[in-house]
Amino acid sequence: GAFAAAVLTGDRSGLEQGPIEAMRDSNIAHLLAISGLHMGLLTGFVYTALRFGLALIPSLALRHPIRKWAAATALVAGAFYLALSGGNVATERAFIQVAVMFTAVLLDRRAITLRSVAIAALIVLLHRPETLMSPGFQMSFAAMAALVGVFGALRGAPWMAKVPKWGKGVLALVISSVVAGAATAPFAAAHFNQIAVYGLLANLLTVPVMGSVVIPAAVLAALLWPLGLSPLVFTVMEWGLRWILAVAERVSTLPGAVTPVAAPPGWVIGAVALGALMVLIWQGRAR
Repeated sequence: GAFAAAVLTGDRSGLEQGPIEAMRDSNIAHLLAISGLHMGLLTGFVYTALRFGLALIPSLALRHPIRKWAAATALVAGAFYLALSGGNVATERAFIQVAVMFTAVLLDRRAITLRSVAIAALIVLLHRPETLMSPGFQMSFAAMAALVGVFGALRGAPWMAKVPKWGKGVLALVISSVVAGAATAPFAAAHFNQIAVYGLLANLLTVPVMGSVVIPAAVLAALLWPLGLSPLVFTVMEWGLRWILAVAERVSTLPGAVTPVAAPPGWVIGAVALGALMVLIWQGRAR
């Protein structure tokens, strides 16, 4: 219940220290914060569900821009989630990121590009320049930039066409977990002075459950709440949350689950960021 409250409203007051430490040691503590993952999953679910539903009505799908309708509705859902959670810095940053993406859809531009990542970063920094030095900002945009860059490079790869449909979903999950983990690892090690050795395993076992069970159940619970039917969906949400907590507990107790790291000099983070940006942005052999 305390986990559900944290995911839905950002209120962590009911959480005990034990589960928090277990999630931190297994590198899935990001599932507690209402940040980019939650905002992306929630608005993505609303966008996909509404667009699919409208596509089933030929008179609407053939005559109206249902893609833009779905994007606008998802943007409103994200704003509601931002208000519900109290609008902390991480949630605000996540909302700006998805708002840039859905605005691109409304303007008939490609939604997910490094340009949209840069625009989101500039808006966040203009609004809250002090967040540049925070681990949340650095890890969030490192993961976003790396994921957009890697999947953009893979989009035209010839071997991708040979992968079966069911395999593409599994491959995307593995690649996204590896890339996001690798991109955020230097920043996490520098700020928190530890590396979660089995973080990839824990994320592979929990992030799909968060995306396919917990967040959709949260959206449906909000919709069914006025009818008094939300407890039915909260039961499904509970199954997902219990699985995540069980994985955190098991992974965090594995031998050598956490490796301590000495705090690096201040210039190291800047050098890592600059090197990563050159790999992502620079074109040609000089890269």
